[in-house]
Amino acid sequence: MHRIEAEWIWTQLAKLDSAALCPLLNVGSSPANFREKVQPYVDSCIFAPLRERGAVVVHSDIQKAPGVDLVGDLNDSAFIADLSGRGFRSILCSSLLEHVVDPSAITAQLQRIIPVGGYILVTVPNDFPYHPDPIDTMFRPNVEELAALFPHCQVVIGEILKCGTGWDYVGHNPFTIITKVTKRLLGGYGIKGSVSYGPWLFRQAFQTCVLLQKKHADQ
Repeated sequence: MHRIEAEWIWTQLAKLDSAALCPLLNVGSSPANFREKVQPYVDSCIFAPLRERGAVVVHSDIQKAPGVDLVGDLNDSAFIADLSGRGFRSILCSSLLEHVVDPSAITAQLQRIIPVGGYILVTVPNDFPYHPDPIDTMFRPNVEELAALFPHCQVVIGEILKCGTGWDYVGHNPFTIITKVTKRLLGGYGIKGSVSYGPWLFRQAFQTCVLLQKKHADQ
């Protein structure tokens, strides 16, 4: 996640009252260490203000790790049924859809979790380098293309954010770049996945961000 993206997310969440927002499900949450240490602005910009507000937030991911409250696969109908029964009013889905084989299957599941009137805030890269986790399908939609994956919802607000260069993304730290490349080489991502950030050091990244409200019941 980019800092500008995190700030945008909080701006939209801050407009919703607690009854419309909570409990909030954060899907593809990553561990607490990632949200608080690797990208500390994720916590400081989004989740710290939510905690101060007394909002109930549940973090969900496919992998068990500290800071992950619910572990499960969004392609698993039993897991979706469990989530649907927990009374979530809103969902945050940030930078997840480019890492799944069939984004439309995931968005269909997300719409089942919340009731009519509930909100889904979703972000996806619009222009950003290849970054497998564990895959990257290079799904890079605009606002209209992303919103089309949520036929039961209407767009409250949608924007393509200018999120800074790759140099901004790594915090102007050359060591971070070296670490990223080394980890990917050792992790078997190959040359493409390992050096893909190089050309982006001075190129702008863009993120598609959409807040939707569910208007129709699932068929």
